[in-house]
Amino acid sequence: MTEAGQRTARTIIRVIVICLLGGWTLMAWTADAVIGWSGWNADALGAWPEWVASLQPPAWLAVWVPSGLIDGARQTLIDWGPAIRASMQRVPDMTGWLGAVVWLIWLTGAGGLVLMGIAASAVVRLFRTGGPPQGH
Repeated sequence: MTEAGQRTARTIIRVIVICLLGGWTLMAWTADAVIGWSGWNADALGAWPEWVASLQPPAWLAVWVPSGLIDGARQTLIDWGPAIRASMQRVPDMTGWLGAVVWLIWLTGAGGLVLMGIAASAVVRLFRTGGPPQGH
């Protein structure tokens, strides 16, 4: 593989990892927001659609996410409201620390994505024209 081909492949790998990391972050942010909604304690499922409609992704992430995807995710959350409520009522004592669990899972997944990106870049480097990399 030529040097230009390697650069292109590494760039594609980075873009894919960044896109996956953005999606992963959006899902974790949404899960944390849903878990932390005060309406679960107030049994205010009627306010659920309005609250979901008011959800906005972080500004730095909103630039990269198509509005159609956000609208579809909102509709899915509205549809899942009763099931989420039932789940939250089964585990009321755990809702306080579930947000931390979400971000711990996010950290683990994000680390895995970064490591896969590094591994994929290393594989691309192995396919350079001159054979395996030379030691120093």
